[in-house]
Amino acid sequence: MSTYGDELARLGPQTGALHGLSDRAVLLAGRRARTAENRANGERWLCFVEFYRRRLASEEARREASPHFALTARQETVVEIGSLWGLDASRVRKELNVALFLSQCGGEIWQWCLAGQLDGYRATLIADAARHKLDLATEVTSFMTQMLKFLRKHLTGVDGEPAAEPLVTCTVRQLRNAIDYAIRKVRPAQADEEFRKAYAARTASARDDVPGMGWFAINGTIDQVRLADHRLTLAARRCRAQGDERTTAQLKADLALDLLTGKEPAAPVPAYARPIVNLTVPIQTVMGISDDPGVLSGGTVVPASLARMIAQRPGSTWHRMLTDEAGHLVELSTKTYQPTEAIWQHVVAEHDTCFRPGCDTPSTEADLDHRVAWPRGATSTVNLWPGCRTDHRAKHGPGFCIEQASDGSFVFRTGAGFRHPIERVVHPTSDDFSWPELGPDGFQFTATEMRTAIEGMRDWQDLMRRRAPELYWEDDFDDALTEDEWAALYGQPVLEPAV
Repeated sequence: MSTYGDELARLGPQTGALHGLSDRAVLLAGRRARTAENRANGERWLCFVEFYRRRLASEEARREASPHFALTARQETVVEIGSLWGLDASRVRKELNVALFLSQCGGEIWQWCLAGQLDGYRATLIADAARHKLDLATEVTSFMTQMLKFLRKHLTGVDGEPAAEPLVTCTVRQLRNAIDYAIRKVRPAQADEEFRKAYAARTASARDDVPGMGWFAINGTIDQVRLADHRLTLAARRCRAQGDERTTAQLKADLALDLLTGKEPAAPVPAYARPIVNLTVPIQTVMGISDDPGVLSGGTVVPASLARMIAQRPGSTWHRMLTDEAGHLVELSTKTYQPTEAIWQHVVAEHDTCFRPGCDTPSTEADLDHRVAWPRGATSTVNLWPGCRTDHRAKHGPGFCIEQASDGSFVFRTGAGFRHPIERVVHPTSDDFSWPELGPDGFQFTATEMRTAIEGMRDWQDLMRRRAPELYWEDDFDDALTEDEWAALYGQPVLEPAV
C-alpha cells in the first residue's frame, strides 16, 4: 500500500519537495508557477513583435536587392520562427497577429500579458474578437475599453499575501460572455443580422454514428434549447429518485426520443421543479427603442431581436423588479424555510450564477442558499443567493464559510484559508431613450416609412460589403487598401499593423 510520500516521490524530486509544505503554501506555489507561465508567454510574444518589426524595417531594402526572391516581413517571420521554436506556419501567423494587435491596441491588457497577469488563451480570445468582428478604429477602441473594465474587476491578488502578483481569474465562459456583450454593444445591428440569418437556417438533422447508434440534433434559439435541456434534466432526476438505474445522460436521451416518437406525451418533472429560463434586459430594448442585448441566467448574451421574441412568446411572464433609491432590489421575505415563488423569482433575477466566484452554474439551475443559516438568518432576498449543489455543500464544510466585510460585501473563505471576494452582479442597462426626430410637419416617421428605409439600407449594405476584417490582419498587406483609400471609402482611419 503506497503512502502520500511515495506518490510524490514517483512524480519526481521537485514534487517530492512539496511534502513538507502546508496546503496554503502548495497552492501559492502553483499560482506563482501560473504567473511565470503567463510571463514566459508574454515574453515570447514580445520576441514575435520585435523580430517582425525588424524584418518590416528592412523589407523594402531586401526587395530592391532581390525583387524576385525577397520574402515579406511576415513570411520571413514564419520561416525563421517555425523551425527554431517548433511551431507550424499557421500557429506562427496566428500568434503573430495576436501579438501585433495587442502591442498596438491592447494598452494595459498588453502590459498584463508581459507581466504574467493575463494568460495567452484569454488574451487571444479578446484579440481575435476585435480582429475578426471589428474593423474601425473607433469600434476597436470602444471594445477594448469595455474589456479593460471587465478584466480589472477580475484582476485579483491573494488576501494576506502582499507579495502575490495580481492575476486575472475570470472563467473562460465569463470572458466569452463579456466579449459577446461588448461586441453587441458596439455593433448591435450586426448581432441582430447574424441572429436573423441563423434563426432562418434553424434545422433538425439525423446522422449515423457507430453501428447501431445515431445522432439527432435540433438547432433553435438558446432560450428554448436551454429550457428543453433543463426540463429533461429535471425529469431524469425524478426517474432516478424513483429508483431508475439509468444514468442521468441515458435518461435524458431516452426521454427525448420517447417524446419525439410519441411514446410519452410529456417529460414529467417533480412538483417543486422550475424548468425556466430567466432573461434580464433593459426596458428600452423590449420597447424597441434600443438594440442593447440582454443576458440569460449563467451570463449568456442574447441579441435584442431574440429578447423581443421571448417577450412576445405565449406564456412568457415578465416581472418588474422594484428598487430603492440606491438602485438595490427591494427586499422580500417569509417566515418559513422554503422561499416563496416571488422570492425565488427575485433572487434568480438578481444573481445570474452560483455565488462562488468562478462558478458558471445558472441561477435557475442552482439551489437557493441562506447566507446565514436558517432560522438564525431569514428566508429573504437579502439573505438568499443561488448556490450550485457542490458549492452549497462546500460552504457548510469544515474550514469553509461566508464572511461579510465592513463595507457590506461578502467573501468566500476556503478550507485552505484563502478569501475570495464575491462581486455584486452588474445587470445590462441602457441609457438610450432617443426617438426619431419629428419631421417639418410635426409627425414622426410612420412604421411603413421606417421599414422601407431599413430595407433600403440593408440592400445598400449588401452592395458595399466591406472586405472581411480578419483578412486585413492575416494577409501580407500587399493588396490591402491604402490609408487614403480606406478613409475615403469608409470615413474612418484604418488600423495600421505595428511597425
